[in-house]
Amino acid sequence: MTSKKAKLPLFDKIMLFLAVLAAIGLGVGMLAGQTDPRDDIWIAFAGLGYPFLLVGNLLFVLFWFLRRRFIFGVVTLAFIALGWNTLTATYQFFGDEGSTTKDNEQYVRMMTYNVHQFKKYGENNDISTRDQIIKVIEDQSPDVICFQEFFTRRKGEYDLIDSVKKRLKLKHYYFVPSVDNNYEAAGLAIFSRYPIKDKGKVSFGEFAGNGSIYADIDVKGQVFRIYNVHLQSISFQKEDYDYIDKVAKKMGPEYKSSRRIASMLKAAFERRSAQVNMMRSEMQHCKLPFVIAGDFNDTPASYCVTQITSSLKNTFKEKGSGFGKTYNGAFPNFQIDYIAATKDFDVINHHISKDKLSDHFPVRSDLRLNFSGEKDGKD
Repeated sequence: MTSKKAKLPLFDKIMLFLAVLAAIGLGVGMLAGQTDPRDDIWIAFAGLGYPFLLVGNLLFVLFWFLRRRFIFGVVTLAFIALGWNTLTATYQFFGDEGSTTKDNEQYVRMMTYNVHQFKKYGENNDISTRDQIIKVIEDQSPDVICFQEFFTRRKGEYDLIDSVKKRLKLKHYYFVPSVDNNYEAAGLAIFSRYPIKDKGKVSFGEFAGNGSIYADIDVKGQVFRIYNVHLQSISFQKEDYDYIDKVAKKMGPEYKSSRRIASMLKAAFERRSAQVNMMRSEMQHCKLPFVIAGDFNDTPASYCVTQITSSLKNTFKEKGSGFGKTYNGAFPNFQIDYIAATKDFDVINHHISKDKLSDHFPVRSDLRLNFSGEKDGKD
């Protein structure tokens, strides 16, 4: 007596087809970290969608197990595991947020915060938001903080340089404005509890408003470099966020708006690629141990983040948990702010403060110094 193999019901066949498409999308997303968007922009878009594709594939695993199609579920899990580095850069199961105060005074508490000029998105400056942002930072008591979109005036209640120095007790600073009209200015800033021995900037040329600055910090004779970086933003306007909200509420997409957003994303991917090459060259020539922190404006699966942090200790990957969301807005709504250090540091913890003030959440990490003196360079 011969037995026939059980055929898949039509519904399962349809779901299998969709699962294969989701797996292919996830596989393409895994390639984003190694593929320059200027060579293949579609892979960059798949990298942007990696978190959603990951969740979709996990839902298919659950579906197959519930349908008792275990082989399909196991194969999907195995495929997800093939991209382990991308997976762990995007999501961490266990982490250590540390405590509000440092557990050891020998640690250096590092923080990065895009403060959106000390105002809420789409709104004007107001004293309340400014004070709340400073209070959030004050509660975390960083030793060094990198600000993106730092705003200050020469005098008055919006002299934020004076406020940060006094309220946060960070008297050493380096501020490089990208916009300055002799009355008020905005740009990148590094504030430190420790002396700054040297400083400089990395220009991104035509990319106005984005760039990197660095400061060499002296902690009891141990000198290391802090890079504060702000990579190319998407430069969405209010109308673009309105459109994204509309799509999220299941209203009909408009071709013109979607094409505009896709074009802006493409331009941002390509510009960040050029900026990443500049930063990698700078980092390779740095003879000091260093920490790089800031607003990368891209997700963990991206070429941008992968290339900058590949030889470094990414504090989220070391001690973070969950998806590590740092963007307080409609899009992109995952992790885009990072702290990473050379292997001369031990990462103790990683914390994201969920204070909805700026359009970013502040990120902090305690680092332990494991070096003494100058190094011969970085790989």
